[in-house]
Amino acid sequence: MSGFHASLIKLTKHHLPLIAGVITALWPVGAFTAAMPPPVDVPVAAVETPPAPVNPTPRRRIAPRVTVAPAPPLVVNRITGTPVSAEDIENFTDALIPALMQRDHVMGVTVAVVQGDAPVLIKGYGYDRLSPRHAVDGNASLFRIGSITKTFSWIVARQEIEAGRLKLDGPVSAYLPPDIFRDDRRYTKPLRMRDLMAHTGGFEDSALGHLFRLDQGRIESTDTYFRRHAPDRVREPGDFASYSNYGAALAARAAAHTAKAADVPTLMEARIFRPLGLNSTTLREPYDPALINASASAEGLPAPMPASLSGRLSQGYSWDGATWKTQPFDFALPLAGALSGSSTAADMGRYMSLLLGDGQLNGVQLFDAGSTKAFRSPLLRMPNGYNGWASGFRIGETAQGRQTYGHSGATLWFNANMILVPELGIGIFIAANTETGDTLTRAYPELLIRHLEGAGSGGPRLPAQTYAQNPAYFDAVSGTYVSSRRAFGGLEGAVTRLINTVEVDVDNDGRLIVAAQDGASAFVTTSARGFFIPQEMNPLGPQIGFENLHFLFKPQGGKATAFETSANMARFERVAWYHTPDFLYSMTGLMLGSCVMVLMGLSRIGQREHPTDPQIMATWISYATAAVWILAIAMFQSWKSSLDGDPSALFTRWPSGQLQMASGMAVLASLATLFQLGNLYRVYEEANYHADGWALWQKAAHTALNLGWLCYAILLMAWGALTPWG
Repeated sequence: MSGFHASLIKLTKHHLPLIAGVITALWPVGAFTAAMPPPVDVPVAAVETPPAPVNPTPRRRIAPRVTVAPAPPLVVNRITGTPVSAEDIENFTDALIPALMQRDHVMGVTVAVVQGDAPVLIKGYGYDRLSPRHAVDGNASLFRIGSITKTFSWIVARQEIEAGRLKLDGPVSAYLPPDIFRDDRRYTKPLRMRDLMAHTGGFEDSALGHLFRLDQGRIESTDTYFRRHAPDRVREPGDFASYSNYGAALAARAAAHTAKAADVPTLMEARIFRPLGLNSTTLREPYDPALINASASAEGLPAPMPASLSGRLSQGYSWDGATWKTQPFDFALPLAGALSGSSTAADMGRYMSLLLGDGQLNGVQLFDAGSTKAFRSPLLRMPNGYNGWASGFRIGETAQGRQTYGHSGATLWFNANMILVPELGIGIFIAANTETGDTLTRAYPELLIRHLEGAGSGGPRLPAQTYAQNPAYFDAVSGTYVSSRRAFGGLEGAVTRLINTVEVDVDNDGRLIVAAQDGASAFVTTSARGFFIPQEMNPLGPQIGFENLHFLFKPQGGKATAFETSANMARFERVAWYHTPDFLYSMTGLMLGSCVMVLMGLSRIGQREHPTDPQIMATWISYATAAVWILAIAMFQSWKSSLDGDPSALFTRWPSGQLQMASGMAVLASLATLFQLGNLYRVYEEANYHADGWALWQKAAHTALNLGWLCYAILLMAWGALTPWG
């Protein structure tokens, strides 16, 4: 999983001065191109015990220290010959990582840096468990690597392509059992392996309640998972990229099928881990066979993680605002080829050396020159500097314009990142065992690469023109957009739409302000229409703020229909006014106000009024409906507030009974509203001899009230919120 879980994590910005001080002390003048916020006098909060040791294990310097000369030891890149200093990299990392860990409350971190086939730094920071307390060992502690697992799957897929058993442009349905995947006949194009590698399969992104399991009794086999939880296809394959865990797992399953492997973890061991000597890397998970449900056992699961590895597996942690909480293992076994990898920094260092060595390491050749080229060549035609997905690997650029490739990853509690710079022969891997570690793992490789490049600081970029100079252009890109990486129906669709919506606005100075879940970021125009770049390249800020933006327009012009980021994880599509969160919240506020006013009418009971019998019935139904609407809205808000303290509950406790009850109450209130409108003609009937009946304004108010409630019900239906079963 990449990006989606991290979008729920809030940044703690009051420790930025600490990081700025560390970087200033480490780097030569002008070496930092990421514009840091100006230091302010804010005290650094003390980290809860236990303290994270800077050097928790004996200092293992892979490159020996030079003692006969003052110059630091060098590791020479066998590919480019460009030397790097192992001591400089270790000093930089020793200062930066503990400071970031303190800022973001991260329990443990493991790091690997290699150049060519030589390890430069293999090191752990903090703790991988607290009971008993054990320091992270870069050579022994296993950390979960999340979606970096996908890179293993892309390698075995390319191996199958090399062997002729898979075809890049062949239909995926030809390589899978028909009971787990068939092409959708609503679309004219078949799904190809190329589409899976480029994340252009056209799938919605459904994850809540099934992507991770905390209860071992609910673990499913891979094929059962595919049959039960296959996401809907929502567009033609090949249209545009929208990151898919399901698509990568499907590719791994196809490779296992054509290779006649028992399962995906076994295939990875035979094709990658054993040949490379990655003895501490696995896709297996530490489940107890006695706790697995009978159907999963009958269909067959990969063997559990052996004790020799599970005994060294780091625990996952969350930060509750005061201290760390140890979390259970989050199982992702059905999607083993996409998410379930665990490894040490040392093993990941060897793996990066293989990738930098064109598929060869110490005489072992895992893939040929064609695959090497494929892993560094984009499958999609994208603007310069934008990720075109090189057979599943993410493509990027350094501050000096050198091409990078790699992948990031996350589970519920772990975050990881791997970036390689072939021109420098450098590979960087980092993983953190706490859910708040996303910013740390995202920023460290970027900061280290800039340090090695000696990139000059240009300061923040200034807008080229103000809003007043080109209002039509800025108005054309302003608006509300939603990510294509979401569910497209039901309650999950409603919630993920709400989470993945961003607001794009422009200030008077001509800065584009993009407000996402993890904060707001500023962008400035470029000379090319529709292209914007960050005002400051700050990897410690919100994720979207570190990426370039490209807005898409129809040929005839008008407002932008969508925008894509340089990461190309999804496309952000402009939404209609009724799908904006602001409109939903405004309508909800009006609903609550009208419901309260209706209930205030209870105080009028007993006054000398003589409505007709249908009007009496309509009055009491209105009272009941107003109460149900209020309860539904309050219950939803209570559920939403509970996520602030535990964002992972969105994945592990879905569908929430509280949310389903709120949706069910909204359905009940909507039906009552329809009943009221269906019987509206009786309210307008003339009063009989013993009743005065309502005045015309009362009948009109009753009509307007129920029409307003009906509009709100239609709005909820458009969002997918009236589906308590989905």
